[in-house]
Amino acid sequence: MSKELELLQSELNNNCDELRKIESNKINIIADFGNESHIELKDKDRGCRIYPFYFSEIPIYEFEWDGCPIFKISSDDLKRQVKIIKSWVLERTMPSKMQDQFPEIELGELAKYYEKGEGIKGEFIESWNLTQETSINLFSIDSDQYHSEKDAIRLIKEMRNIKLDELLRIGTRLSVFILSRARRHIVNENTPHIGIVFLGNSRMKIYSNLNDQNKSLECEVKYEGYLEGIVKELLKEKIK
Repeated sequence: MSKELELLQSELNNNCDELRKIESNKINIIADFGNESHIELKDKDRGCRIYPFYFSEIPIYEFEWDGCPIFKISSDDLKRQVKIIKSWVLERTMPSKMQDQFPEIELGELAKYYEKGEGIKGEFIESWNLTQETSINLFSIDSDQYHSEKDAIRLIKEMRNIKLDELLRIGTRLSVFILSRARRHIVNENTPHIGIVFLGNSRMKIYSNLNDQNKSLECEVKYEGYLEGIVKELLKEKIK
């Protein structure tokens, strides 16, 4: 695996000598997950991860802005990819301009937020989109088995109506909904957060780790009241 990565890295450098001088031009070997081993090309907040063998014989190029994936391309056209890497990483071209230069690029909503300087807001909103979509899909598959998803969908919509999706990240862990001010999905016991378990019949149990205190309370599924109070406390935390 490392030999193949070294060969591709050498070919990239030979096609664009400027890549040798960027902040990070290295190979990352992921133990036990060989398909995730990759080449990292990074300069300041722009980067590209290249996965030559990620379930495909054609390399996947994933382009990032401040560590957040913005677009990806699967291609075996090395020279074309070097041009894209140079434009994105070295010339710091904006996403919309990249798409004009390279029509094969497909941009998602996050690209628009980053271009407007609202990357964190976009990441938070995207986390709510994904969580809401998952709950809707589960409920539509089997409303009897996933009956509590109905309460989850209702609460998500209620909180999004007051724009909390722009201020908080949401995710799930073993059916627990997690609210935090974390920049990424990694939340541990030391991260200020709120956990919500939907019990069915319009009941939920709320767990919180705020101000070095752990609390829990069972209550009706609604934002107004207890949940509203602890969310206001969570919003005092800095985004990290």
